[in-house]
Amino acid sequence: MFGCLVAATLAATGVAIKVQGQGAKEAKVSLAAEQVIAAVTTAVAAKPGNVLELEAEKEKGRILCEVEILAQDGKTYEVSVDVATNTVVNVEADDDDDDK
Repeated sequence: MFGCLVAATLAATGVAIKVQGQGAKEAKVSLAAEQVIAAVTTAVAAKPGNVLELEAEKEKGRILCEVEILAQDGKTYEVSVDVATNTVVNVEADDDDDDK
């Protein structure tokens, strides 16, 4: 029930969720709602703001949640959280020039 509520809330607020694997044979990554909630909570604690997008992927044998956050300073950041340990492994400012 709680997972459905979270999914409905994320969908209603316009948060995009993308799950993918890595490599030629992309393996599907499956996360429990509790893991998603924990990763988002950890990411927002590291960089407070509004969640814009969440992407889960397998990288170097571990599953990472990459949470894109519009921070209180007006900048966009990508916070990578290791799902197994629920720790932040990287915080990166999103450069608007990447899209050009």
